[in-house]
Amino acid sequence: MPEELLAGRPQTILAKLYSMGLEIDYQSHRQVMLYIASQAPEQRIICTPVTGWHGASLFVTPLECIGQGQAIYQTGDEAVGEYDKAGTLDGWRETIGAALSGNPLLQLGIGTALAATLLAPLNLYSSGGFHLLWDSSNGKTVVVQCAASVWGHGVHFTLKWNATANGLEGIAALRNDCLLALDELGQADPHSVGDVVYSMADGIGKQRAGSSTAARQVRRWRVMLLSSGEVTLETKMAEAGKRTRAGQEVRLVTLSAGRTHGAFDNLHKHPDGATFAEALVLASVSNYGHVGPEFVRRLIASGDMEKLATMLATIRANFPANTGQSARVAMRFALVALALELAVDMELLPIASGEGTSSMIELFKNWLAERGAGPCEDKQILRAVRDFIDRHGSTRFQSLITGEKGVRDRAGYLENGPNGRWYLFNRSGLEEATRGFELTRVTRTLDKVGALVKKEPGKMQHKKRLPDGSSPGLYWIDPTRLEPSD
Repeated sequence: MPEELLAGRPQTILAKLYSMGLEIDYQSHRQVMLYIASQAPEQRIICTPVTGWHGASLFVTPLECIGQGQAIYQTGDEAVGEYDKAGTLDGWRETIGAALSGNPLLQLGIGTALAATLLAPLNLYSSGGFHLLWDSSNGKTVVVQCAASVWGHGVHFTLKWNATANGLEGIAALRNDCLLALDELGQADPHSVGDVVYSMADGIGKQRAGSSTAARQVRRWRVMLLSSGEVTLETKMAEAGKRTRAGQEVRLVTLSAGRTHGAFDNLHKHPDGATFAEALVLASVSNYGHVGPEFVRRLIASGDMEKLATMLATIRANFPANTGQSARVAMRFALVALALELAVDMELLPIASGEGTSSMIELFKNWLAERGAGPCEDKQILRAVRDFIDRHGSTRFQSLITGEKGVRDRAGYLENGPNGRWYLFNRSGLEEATRGFELTRVTRTLDKVGALVKKEPGKMQHKKRLPDGSSPGLYWIDPTRLEPSD
């Protein structure tokens, strides 16, 4: 306990001791405090409220200290982050471990749970994670629960997205250097979910003031996030009228969880996907909490900590992305692949060497194909302009033919181009169509794909003589070119 508690009321300490089984005559309970205060222990150990790495050779969980050194996990409340153990390591390997071969998504889940422990040794402080997307009851939640079983009870270690932002900060701090497993993105608060994704991936909570207005200590953590749901982050944020940013989509990578048999490809002699999923769920609540700690224990014993960066770079070279946002995602897949390969070498995972890397490369290429090349903001901007034209093309854009009736809330004008209509946006119209993006960012994207068909030197606008005699600068957009470039 913190020694400062001795300066307070004794009930705080006594209540905890009684709850832990202290048996003493009530009339003598004050003597307990006097006894504790009079002690002068010679041995000193680390007391920490933070799980995870403490130096290069000590890893702390609420249940145990792994590696070299002594420490006590000490927190001011009863929360232990649902870390737990049951069954045996061999039991896990013979069930969930045996199901990994031929199932890339299941490998992704286990690899993500293990990769979290590599963040600190590799000096990676901004992490992120993966979101498994598909229809209800296809097995994506089972993948998350199997990943959770690496550190605790498969069901209990998996949390729901419907927690408050502050609550998720608290649990992320308890899961430092570990896995944060969240199910049902559809239950998240659409107003705050985008900020939560930033916070969870970047590893820092909100700055808050204490009762004396002095700043409280900011919570920090490193976690790998594994999520599932029937909606995307973009769809969820749209419920609150918000648009996703590239940083959010890169931090929480959406992967299709639709495989051959639900979320799986190899049923390992089970008759169907449902039976296979049921067996995995049972395994995740029968044998759990062993693989993660043993992975850390063998990693420390291997003496390979200083080689991790070189090993990661070697694996990363197999992923076809060199620059931009896709490169960040490629690095995350490579990190998961590294964790899988290390676990195979440690004989923790019964799959062939190299299979984990091949599976992650496949999943990364699938993500890249679905997302397309180029920054995702470009696609959002171009789609926003297309959608605006589709919705308002005949009602918000005024014809320049003399005598034509005016329009309300005019967003621009119409002009006949060689291949159809051009839309001449005024500034307010283009800002409305692409709300949430800076105008300079918008025009740069439009110009990149050749959608700005007329512009004056050094500008993104071109003047147009209107029937009333004015000549405003307008954004001349050809809708046939509103497609992202490679």
